[in-house]
Amino acid sequence: MQNGVTFWTEGGPSVGMGHVMRCINIAHALESEELPLHFLVNNERPVLDRLNSEALFHITYPITGRHAGRLTGGVVVIDTRRDVCEQVHALKDEGKKVVLIDNVSSGEADAVVMPTPIYRGDDARNLLSGNEYIIIGENFRRARDGKRPGHSQPLRVLVTMGGSDPFNLTELALKGLYGVEGIEVTVVIGPAFRTGGTLDEFMAGCGGRFRFVHNVNDLAPLMKESHLAFTAMGTTVFELAYMGVPSVLIGNYESDMEDLASVERLGISRSLGYQTEVDAARIAAAVVFFKKNRREWEEMSKRAMSLTDGKGASRVAGLIRSLLDGTREAGEG
Repeated sequence: MQNGVTFWTEGGPSVGMGHVMRCINIAHALESEELPLHFLVNNERPVLDRLNSEALFHITYPITGRHAGRLTGGVVVIDTRRDVCEQVHALKDEGKKVVLIDNVSSGEADAVVMPTPIYRGDDARNLLSGNEYIIIGENFRRARDGKRPGHSQPLRVLVTMGGSDPFNLTELALKGLYGVEGIEVTVVIGPAFRTGGTLDEFMAGCGGRFRFVHNVNDLAPLMKESHLAFTAMGTTVFELAYMGVPSVLIGNYESDMEDLASVERLGISRSLGYQTEVDAARIAAAVVFFKKNRREWEEMSKRAMSLTDGKGASRVAGLIRSLLDGTREAGEG
C-alpha cells in the first residue's frame, strides 16, 4: 500500500459526520487517479453505513490507536479534532506522509489543511487554508448548475443540524417555526441522531406542519430548492453557501461563538448565538426577517454563492498526489 492513500477519521453521535464526509469527498476527488484508497474509522453504525453506501473500503480502527502504520498507505489523511501528535509521530517514523485536516495538533505533519475561510490560528509554513480549501462534494457542484429559486412565498425553509444534532437543536428550531405562517419547512433527521424522546413526540404531534426526511445521503437537491436554512456551526454552513442558501446559525458549544461571529461577518449567515441563549421567539423573528426582506435575502444569497469555487476537494487531492510523487516536501506552503 506504499502508493495508496488512507483516510483515518471518525464520526457518530458525539462528533457528528463532518469529518467523515470531508474525507469521502476528497476520496472521490482521487478516484480518477486509480490509487488504492481505504478508510480507518471508529465502530459507529452511521459511519460504516455511509462508507458502505459510497462503496469505499474501510477497516475499523480507532483514531486513538497508536500502531496504524501497517494498515496505512503512503499518505495518511487524518481528519479529527483530537490531539494526534503521537499518531503522526509514529506514522512519520514509518516513512508515511501525513496530511491533517482541521487539526493543528502536530507540527510533524507534511501539510495541514484548514478547510475554512475563518481560520485564526498561527500561519505555519505547511498550512493551507481559506476559501479555496473549503471542501465541497461533487454532488453539490453538479446540483448548483441551473437556476436557483428566487425569493417567493411561501418561503421554503430547511432545518439541517448535521449528522448527529447532540443538543437537539432541531427540536428547538421547530418550536420556533411552528407558529410562523407563509413558510414551508423541510426537516432533515441525520443518520446519527439519537432516537426517542421529545423530538419523536414533536414529529408525531405536529399535524403535518413539516416534512421530515431521514438519513439523506445527498443534501444538495434539498438545499437547491430552499430559500433559507437553520443549521449549526460546521461544514453544512459552507455547503449551503455554495448553493446560495443564506443560513441562520445556532451554536452547539460556547466555543462556537467566535466562529459564529466570523461567519456572520462574511455576510452569508445570521447568528442567533449559543443554544442556551436561543428561544422560539428569536427563531421565529429570524425567519420572518428573511420572509419580509427580499433585498437582504438576495444580497446574502449572492454573497454566499461567491464565497468559494467548490474545488477544495480537488486541491487537497492534488496535494496528496504531489506528496505521493515526491514533488512536495514538508514545510512548503
